[in-house]
Amino acid sequence: MDEKKQATERRTLLETILKSALIIGVLGLAGAVLAYLFPPKRRISSATQRRMRVARVDEIPLGKGKQVLFAGEPVWVLHVKSGWIALSAVCTHQGCIVQWDEKRLTLNCPCHAGLFDANGNVLAGPPRRPLKRLRVSVIRDEIFLGSSEEEA
Repeated sequence: MDEKKQATERRTLLETILKSALIIGVLGLAGAVLAYLFPPKRRISSATQRRMRVARVDEIPLGKGKQVLFAGEPVWVLHVKSGWIALSAVCTHQGCIVQWDEKRLTLNCPCHAGLFDANGNVLAGPPRRPLKRLRVSVIRDEIFLGSSEEEA
């Protein structure tokens, strides 16, 4: 009798452990699926830079650009005929870093052949959205970056 009772207790313990492991596994899988379907929005901390000096006006000639890091994001500051433009250097397709082509005056994504004009508009390739624009201001021959134009 004692052996039968002990075997039953072992079986009950094993069943409880297996059921618990199964429940934990299902909950973990459900959490992963939910995190994939509903990713958290990218938040910028309140300590983020609001304004940053980029260069003197004479340091970036017409047709040239300078890549800088602003609020943790790579940004291209471009000197074009219409003036100064600042665009996120992060491609809107897969997040690759775009490169400035001074000869063609375009931003090229090396990953999937995305092509943007100097205003950030999509010219070719898989990206569907333009590059994010940031504010540029010139104060006493100094170029400054500000927050994005969409936030203003």
